[in-house]
Amino acid sequence: MVEKVLFGEFPEEEIEAAPALQSAAEVDEERLSERVELNRWLLRQTRQLEYMLLEAPDLQALLEVLLVSMPRHFGFQVAELWLYDPEHVLEGLVNCGNRYGRYLQLHHDVFEMQELYDMEPHNVLLDATDSRMFEVLKSDQGIHHALLVPLLDSGRLMGSYHCGFADHPMETTDEDGLLVAHLASVISISFKNAVSRQQVSRLTMLDPLTQISNLRGFEKDIAREIARARRADEPLSVLMLEIDEFHELYEHYGEITGRFVLKKVTERVSSGLRATDLLARLSDFRLAALLTGTGEAPASDVAERIRKDIEGFLIDDGRGAVMQVTLSLGLVTWEPHQYPAVDMAQLAKQMQTVGSNAVHAAAAGNGNQIKLGRLSTLMI
Repeated sequence: MVEKVLFGEFPEEEIEAAPALQSAAEVDEERLSERVELNRWLLRQTRQLEYMLLEAPDLQALLEVLLVSMPRHFGFQVAELWLYDPEHVLEGLVNCGNRYGRYLQLHHDVFEMQELYDMEPHNVLLDATDSRMFEVLKSDQGIHHALLVPLLDSGRLMGSYHCGFADHPMETTDEDGLLVAHLASVISISFKNAVSRQQVSRLTMLDPLTQISNLRGFEKDIAREIARARRADEPLSVLMLEIDEFHELYEHYGEITGRFVLKKVTERVSSGLRATDLLARLSDFRLAALLTGTGEAPASDVAERIRKDIEGFLIDDGRGAVMQVTLSLGLVTWEPHQYPAVDMAQLAKQMQTVGSNAVHAAAAGNGNQIKLGRLSTLMI
């Protein structure tokens, strides 16, 4: 060991046979000389997708990016997402998860995901001869290759993202593979942040009595579903429901009974809707259902079925009394191809207004009936 005194008082220790210290100029020169070659198209698409992931406002929007937008963006046939959900937290946060079918899977045991990877998970490309092809993307025919991308949280598997290809994907270099790994990290971070935001947001968008969305949640849901309906060119119906003579019931039987009746009616209505439909409580005695992918005729059938069901629904208050109520219902439907809309926020307001006017008309006609409201081109 040799000691060299610096600035007259602090000795610097040098290790024998160690490489000489680099000057600042040498460090800068070395940094500038380091180069990697990346596929320009892959780099551009990755950057664009990063913006899409970072701009996703909530968990539903993030799932839409991963399962719908990303396959189109990168040109593969289908995407599948497995998420580790041991405590059923995601199960309660993912609204409309059923719309993605088997392409979105919540796993309570991480073992199945671990079986897809080595001890240290990393991106892996499978072909038709790999036995793991029988475990992923089971719903699709004609998928001969799959890229498995592990989603990690501090080195632990939190999910697995699967890209399905009919033909062999484009040839990539090791550097391109690092770019895909970086994208997987962005997905993982975006997902963790979205879950955290969703947990906080859910507390402010949930009606404490009925455990369905409140008005704020409904406004967020309808904005999202209008955007989805526009992209898919599918109809969207809004069904407004009011309990007839609820104020009289409330005054006669009291607050506790009134709240009990509202909760039971909500549960009954909810049980008759599809998993992809969304129910919300807008006020004391008004509910609203978003019927996704449903035109006016089938939505009218749904409304009539609900009306009849509630009309014959016997509500036992648990103290020997049985009550019956009826509903007034107002229905409005948006068909994107018939009424192209530019201002989505304005359309959401108009659908709520037209639906409210329709349910008011039904209630004014002695209730227990359905009224249709229709959008006009001028309104949109």
